[in-house]
Amino acid sequence: MLVSAAAYGTLPILAKLAYASGVGLVPLLASRFVIAACVFALVARRAATPWRERLRLWGLGIVFVGNTFTYFKALETVPAATVALLVFSYPVIVTVLSALLGLESLTPRGLAAAVLAFAGCALTAGGTIAGGPGVAFALMTAVIYATYVVLGSRFAAEVPAETAALHVAQVCAMAYLPWALAEGRGMPAGPWAWVVVVAIAVVPTVVALRAFLSGLARVGPGRAAVLSSLEVVVTMALSLTLLGERLGPRQWAGAALILGAVVFQNLGALRSLARTAGGGGGRR
Repeated sequence: MLVSAAAYGTLPILAKLAYASGVGLVPLLASRFVIAACVFALVARRAATPWRERLRLWGLGIVFVGNTFTYFKALETVPAATVALLVFSYPVIVTVLSALLGLESLTPRGLAAAVLAFAGCALTAGGTIAGGPGVAFALMTAVIYATYVVLGSRFAAEVPAETAALHVAQVCAMAYLPWALAEGRGMPAGPWAWVVVVAIAVVPTVVALRAFLSGLARVGPGRAAVLSSLEVVVTMALSLTLLGERLGPRQWAGAALILGAVVFQNLGALRSLARTAGGGGGRR
């Protein structure tokens, strides 16, 4: 899980570097998912996937297309660390959506975590509202990704991780590649631009997704959510070091509330994780 979180944490930084190299939003996403789909096709299990299952996975891919577009659109105008913070409210949104859909009950702890997370989003967004619609796109990303997680847990729970990733990447590639070709501009040009694009396709896409799904199977969703908070820390550190982006006092307060909400929501998993780290993990 820590490998996954660190890999995902590089995504907004690499996206900013790609934009600075002249790569457009749609060409960047097209290149990312074409490369990722090819890699996933090489590592996916060879057993044939039934058509009904393929259609479900492609349906999830359509949701993921919306998630990737709003995320990268937000990064055009909003600092990387701010986008990462706003999007990381998704674990709490998953809890709320699951309750609204009748998939699980909303506990007092879950409700309190939701209030904390939304308050944190308000503080974080308020510090960068001058960034225009980018903040709205970041919040949309959190909601869309939470929807993707809920749907994925219901319709792709028994599907091998490589198979699910392959079909999602296929849909994204099919959506963005014709769009990028129609635009005819903003394609990666020069060695450095291609280095960044390939890095996005490999590190925060292939490596991050495989590591996340592998870790999820081992530690469960609660501990996964807590460990995934490292993603925001990595993004904040890299954005300061490589991009010179700094958070204001309101954003630091928002960060504390958002991260605190995720940890508070999963206190039981955090205690279990601490016991395992303290020597209770003999099964490993």
